[in-house]
Amino acid sequence: MRAYDLLLFGATRNTGLHIARLATQCGKQVAAMVRPRSDAAPLEMLDVHIIEGDAFLEEDCRRAVEIACPRHVISLMGGKNAEGRRVCAEGNINVIRALAHSSRLERMLLVTSMGCGEQYEGVSSNVKQFLGEALRAKTEAENLLKKSGLPWTIVRPGGLNNEPGTGDFCFLDAPDRRREGYLAREDVAQATLHLLEDPDWLYRAATIQRDVTGGNGA
Repeated sequence: MRAYDLLLFGATRNTGLHIARLATQCGKQVAAMVRPRSDAAPLEMLDVHIIEGDAFLEEDCRRAVEIACPRHVISLMGGKNAEGRRVCAEGNINVIRALAHSSRLERMLLVTSMGCGEQYEGVSSNVKQFLGEALRAKTEAENLLKKSGLPWTIVRPGGLNNEPGTGDFCFLDAPDRRREGYLAREDVAQATLHLLEDPDWLYRAATIQRDVTGGNGA
């Protein structure tokens, strides 16, 4: 059975696709679980191994883990389906439960957003009004991951855009208002791959924000 360096959930576009590109450029063997009706062509062009599956089905997540036998797992799933079910809760929870059967996992990295977990109480009322449901759903997945017994890191980026990456990002334990501003998704992808290999962030939640000092983010 082939074993992959990285298994991705939520990788067909945006930050997940950047992660797939950067990881394959570094020589990593990458697999991704993709819904049957999703466009997997950009991932296939990167030579990512596609495993069809629905994250709302725990058995599909378990099958993806069994096929990929991954060393690392990153989930970036978010949003909700036509029935109003949030994949950032249900889907991520299914991935976490599926990983209980993994024999090779070194780290599960869950990408949520700034304002989740213990940060929720500090979020403004306007943000809670518009994003509260999503933040609570992502927090539900975070809480399960923390209790799962898996080796984990949580990544909480702020607002995102599609500008080219600059490398000007930093890792923080809590949001810093002096560093407000949008982050390039490409930078979040680079930061996320860095965190996978950083022992200092094991069992911790990293907030990613712009590095206004002009450092290199590491």
